[in-house]
Amino acid sequence: MVSDLVFILVIVAGSVAIYFLFAGKKNDGLEKPRKAKNLNDSQKSAEPLRIAKRFAVLHQYQVIAPAQLAKDGKYADLDFILVGWFGLLCVKCIGLGGQIYGSLEDEMWLQLDAGKRVSFANPMRAAEADSRLVRDTLFAAKLRNIPVETVCVFTNKSATLMLPRTTGHYTVKDFRALLNKSKFDQDKGVDIPQTVEAVKKWVAAG
Repeated sequence: MVSDLVFILVIVAGSVAIYFLFAGKKNDGLEKPRKAKNLNDSQKSAEPLRIAKRFAVLHQYQVIAPAQLAKDGKYADLDFILVGWFGLLCVKCIGLGGQIYGSLEDEMWLQLDAGKRVSFANPMRAAEADSRLVRDTLFAAKLRNIPVETVCVFTNKSATLMLPRTTGHYTVKDFRALLNKSKFDQDKGVDIPQTVEAVKKWVAAG
């Protein structure tokens, strides 16, 4: 009789332990959603920079990196600039993870990550301001009519971009495809060494 009671108690205790073990795992999944990791400055630009440098070697172009510029109280937060006969392609890399919401017209965008909401300035608008400052550095060196384009590249593989196609943003894959466009093979008569020197003059001290 006593042995039967002990056996029953052991079975009950084991069942309770198994229940709480699996219930705990289930609750962990609901209460602690996985948080995406934001990339740091070197991580976020590593792959696009590697792609640009390879492209530059193949075409005898040059890459300015780092390319944070400061002029007349204005600042351009660029990761690198590709300089070629076609002109300048300025690249701003964004390493945010999670879900990214926004549109071209919005002043602020939203990052939703593990239930946390973080607002940040529209990077497309910042890219426009960066382009204007790069043009100013060229004008200061009396270099005019040089095409300048600035693009935003989202580099975090954990990011989900909830953005309209018309926003004009790029992923790393899109950026690689962008460089294959014929416009980057066009010769607009740009003096590459002179242009690089003109821009580097305004690279902010680390």
